[in-house]
Amino acid sequence: MSSPLLNNSSRSSSWSSLKTTTINLDEQQLFDDMHAARHALDLFLNSRIVEAEAILRPELCKTSMYYSLGKAVLLALKSMMTFQAADFGEAIVALKQTVQLANTVISKSQSAESNGWFLDGLTSWIKGGLTVERLENMKPIARHAELIQAEAHLLKAMLCIVHDESLMSFLREGLNIRQSYIAYTVLESFIQQTKIPLDPHFTSGVCFGIGSFKLMLSLLPKTVLRLVEFIGFSGDRTQGMKLLESNGGWDEYKRTGNEPELQGPGEGLRRQFSDMMLINYHLVIAKLVPVSDADEPLASAVLDYNLKLYPNGVIFLFFLGRKLFCETKLDEADEAYTRAINTQKDWIQLQHIGYWERGCISMVRGDWKSAVDIYDILHKESNWSKAVYMYFKGVALFMLAQTEQDGSKRKDLISQAHDIMEKVPESRQKIAGKSIPLEKFIARKARKFMDQANYLLLPDLEVLNAFGISDYIPIPLLRANIHRIDQELNNAPHAPADDVCLAYYLRSVMARRLYIRSSDNQQEQQQMRDIHRQSIQNVYKQAHDIVLDHYIYYFSRYEEARMMILDGDYDGAEASINVILKANEKGQYNIGKGAKAKSKYSLENSLLFRCHNCQTEIQTLRASATKLIKSEHSTGSSDSFASATSS
Repeated sequence: MSSPLLNNSSRSSSWSSLKTTTINLDEQQLFDDMHAARHALDLFLNSRIVEAEAILRPELCKTSMYYSLGKAVLLALKSMMTFQAADFGEAIVALKQTVQLANTVISKSQSAESNGWFLDGLTSWIKGGLTVERLENMKPIARHAELIQAEAHLLKAMLCIVHDESLMSFLREGLNIRQSYIAYTVLESFIQQTKIPLDPHFTSGVCFGIGSFKLMLSLLPKTVLRLVEFIGFSGDRTQGMKLLESNGGWDEYKRTGNEPELQGPGEGLRRQFSDMMLINYHLVIAKLVPVSDADEPLASAVLDYNLKLYPNGVIFLFFLGRKLFCETKLDEADEAYTRAINTQKDWIQLQHIGYWERGCISMVRGDWKSAVDIYDILHKESNWSKAVYMYFKGVALFMLAQTEQDGSKRKDLISQAHDIMEKVPESRQKIAGKSIPLEKFIARKARKFMDQANYLLLPDLEVLNAFGISDYIPIPLLRANIHRIDQELNNAPHAPADDVCLAYYLRSVMARRLYIRSSDNQQEQQQMRDIHRQSIQNVYKQAHDIVLDHYIYYFSRYEEARMMILDGDYDGAEASINVILKANEKGQYNIGKGAKAKSKYSLENSLLFRCHNCQTEIQTLRASATKLIKSEHSTGSSDSFASATSS
């Protein structure tokens, strides 16, 4: 059943001019509206999407900030899933109307106040914007309007950057993001300083907004972070995490181990968004970039809590599937994703998340037929990345062909793979006027497939590694993959350097993953350490003969650093990371043959992002190790003194 609120033909008809709109400034009405928005959110999070949409009626969205914001958020979510221009346009219009509505509320609220408003307004104009003093003198509805303005400005800016490919749009919306961030910092200062009783809907919004900003900014490379700090931004991972945890009582849980009581209908409206940010950081982001503060037990507790509230919640079922996938429980993860797909049929785009994850599981398993079917569905129905879906389908067809004994069928599968690979480069898209790095990477691979007469070495393992999925391969499959790579190397002693280096690089990745998982088997750990070291050295030996895949050398440097960290060799790890960073800083690469050897390599920005976070991780681990040594030394000295005095 389709929703009338998501009908493209009526995109702007539901919005009328705010000049003729009567806006209720009654405080009780504000809280009634927030309660209704909370109810709509609860319905949406439990996959009762049509019921949630029905609450956010168009006529109410014209007069209520929270109805307007609720509808705009749903439209924004839908646009990010469909990637359709019409849906982006509808969401952006809705967010603009929300901003205008909030601004009207602020203006009318100020006009309705005492004579002191003029001096307050004059002072704020001279100071240039929102201040703690202004917030102190505002009515609750005006403070909520300031918060909603910040939220809507930020979300609109993000959608515009994705939707509009021009550089001017990127710069313009960057200013809007800065405006939103500054508003959040003032709101944060206000809730820290004020003695005015504040409702949980307001405080949860401030904590979620500024907490997310601080957390995500802290992940930026230091060079970028210094730049954004210069223009007014500031990242603080510890503080950001505390703010997000405080919304749900998870800071108290970490101290006492007591899980928060199940929330009631008056819970802060943005609380679940904070919970989702925590789960996403600890279960998803922490697997893509190295962080030293990943807390999977906390993420599991937050997830379990929300699954009790929303047992049919498609978003939390996706997180459950990812948690199980991270634990290499492929069957259970697949079951969770299948349940998420089947739990709602109203927004088919939500199902695509589950299909993508199930496709990745099929690729890890080597279930090529299932992978082909899943990526075919995604290619036909989803607009996220046609290029990626086609490449994954092409790889699955190629791998399926390798298992086919019938020569005619094998030839047909290869032909299908060729036809798909041929379309990959032209199917790429842009965000903020820039090509997407992963799409550029798979486009190069697709061209290489055709240039090599429909052949790639280990394309499944290479693309799974590029997309960060190799971390989820179970122990038996890690062993099988190492054996398979060894066979490929033995069967092609005179293979080109690109293929040899790729094989050894992937071998090192599998060996390190198996080393981590074999903590109870010292003999296998030592064997994997040896395989890892030998593989990295073999990459370095032949790297200067690489013609196309120069990225392998730099990613091998990073892989070497990851193993050194496991061994506690922080100086060695730092040295390997610095090789990568210095090449970028100086613009001097010179690895491999040909003109491209001196230019940037595939996925460079992704690797630099990991390297900068790896540096932070090394510093944290080194400090912890030093502190532990000092503590043990101090304890040892005390024991020696006690022994001497007792004798």
